[in-house]
Amino acid sequence: MNPRRRARVLSVLCVLTLLAFGWYATRSVRPPDCKVAVGAFTGSDGQPLGEGGEPTTWDELGEAAYRDQVASGHCEPPGARWLG
Repeated sequence: MNPRRRARVLSVLCVLTLLAFGWYATRSVRPPDCKVAVGAFTGSDGQPLGEGGEPTTWDELGEAAYRDQVASGHCEPPGARWLG
């Protein structure tokens, strides 16, 4: 492989690695000491039912419960990954 081409490929890989690490490090995460448990009635297909009986997912129910905990002051809001 040509040394100039090798240097160009290595430079591009370094830039992509830095971008990927930067994206990962700035993602918001929940504090590890805040635990949230949810329970719900399920339909015949085993999927949870939200308020009013509309179909929802377990992830959506967990996010709603976490937002309620943050709003009530029991949990801290999510922060950047690099802060933890």
